[in-house]
Amino acid sequence: MAAWLLSPLAWLLLAGAALPWAWLCRQRLRWPLVASVALAAVALAAMTPLAANLLGKPLQRTLAEPIACRDAPPAIAVVLGGGSDGRPRSDTDFAVLNLASRRRMDRAVAWWRAREGRQLVLVGGGRGGVAVAELMAAYARMQGVPAAALRLEAQSDDTWSNARHAARMSPPLPARIVLVTSLIHMPRARAAFAGAGFEVCPLGTDARRLPSRLPWALVPRTSALANTELALHEWVGLAYYRWRDHREAPASR
Repeated sequence: MAAWLLSPLAWLLLAGAALPWAWLCRQRLRWPLVASVALAAVALAAMTPLAANLLGKPLQRTLAEPIACRDAPPAIAVVLGGGSDGRPRSDTDFAVLNLASRRRMDRAVAWWRAREGRQLVLVGGGRGGVAVAELMAAYARMQGVPAAALRLEAQSDDTWSNARHAARMSPPLPARIVLVTSLIHMPRARAAFAGAGFEVCPLGTDARRLPSRLPWALVPRTSALANTELALHEWVGLAYYRWRDHREAPASR
């Protein structure tokens, strides 16, 4: 329900549903009509490449990394699953991994190849089926990463629990890790892992930006709608994680 409310398409549907009633009531009450038209206008504006890029740009800016990430780079990268587009037939059916998951794995495998002795920790559960981490492992093995260089955490199903489950792995992960995820997801993921006690060296991928040349940047598009929904989800999630971290901090002291 909460995710539905973060969609401009849902706002447009709500405005359309309210508009006939607001029109009938316009003689007695003007504000429902004004509110319905305003909501429809905001929804349409949010579906444009211009709005999608404005919402996503701050989330995807380059993050400053700790000096220790350069002086003593970690040998372990935690790779967050981005989900799948269907139900896998087996734990080797990596074809169902969505684009975000594949791009994250491609970036992680390139990092692994750059220096000998590195290890990938693949994180992502599955609700009632094959875990995303298992599919990511199959995808990594297909690209030549040996099983000995892979560790899996397949119990968590959101970014917050990704971080908490990773912190409880045995043998334990080092305090300083490379974190691989989509650029737009990195601020929320970094906040979650920092809250779980990790020092994060960010390694982002999967940039989300649409062509923004006028006047086409003002024309609603399905791709812009998808990017706006994703950005709104990240902004709300980031605010929630910071509030949750602040609330739990006194209990941990």
